[in-house]
Amino acid sequence: DGAPQSPRLKAAGKILRTVRPNGRRRYFQGRSSPLMQLAGVVGAHPPTGPVPALGTRRLFVKTVFLPLAVEWLTAAIDADVLILLRHPGSVLASWMKMDMNLEFTRLDDHPTIRRQIEEKRIPPPGAEPVERMIWNIGVLYSALEEAAARHPTWLVRTHEQLCVEPIVKFRCLYEELGLPWNEQVEEYLARTDQPGEGFLTRRVASEQPGAWKSRLTPAQIEAVQQVLSGFSLHTWTQEDFVP
Repeated sequence: DGAPQSPRLKAAGKILRTVRPNGRRRYFQGRSSPLMQLAGVVGAHPPTGPVPALGTRRLFVKTVFLPLAVEWLTAAIDADVLILLRHPGSVLASWMKMDMNLEFTRLDDHPTIRRQIEEKRIPPPGAEPVERMIWNIGVLYSALEEAAARHPTWLVRTHEQLCVEPIVKFRCLYEELGLPWNEQVEEYLARTDQPGEGFLTRRVASEQPGAWKSRLTPAQIEAVQQVLSGFSLHTWTQEDFVP
């Protein structure tokens, strides 16, 4: 509740539901997908103004597309920020499973990113698609860690931390965010703690930390170690990339 609603947004949603998996895959790979692009045009510029539902409630917005622009957004709106990081090996395994391989996404072609990696002496991405995927993860995670360091009030958690005793960890997180904890929240966590894959929002929490070790090949794990050694990540060390 609280998200903008309009006939245009509803129409965009209907268009999105007609997109076949290959069309979504092409879009996520940075290639042309006419229906996905049409949905974006139709749903652009949603209505603004007071939303009655937010009079007594807080709006929660989740996005995976903001690592390089999170400070730009928070400078424009008043928001509490929670950065949730996931082990790079898990991210890589999920991208490959869902064929979101990003081999067509060339972050190093962007002048600002190219200048920053040159200043930090980060090696350029390798020629293999898997190396570029891992390199992209390194760029995105470096940006998030650096942004969080500049904003001490932002909260940072890892997916793996929340998977260990999720009821306890989420309850503490709710308290830090000033969110009310109730039976519905606890029931939801219990209900979604079951097998799932893809875009389904359920997983067996206890099986998630370390699952990447069996989902990636030895060569892919070695690539994770090699590529990320060129980044100064603080959330993980090289020991965390050992199978």
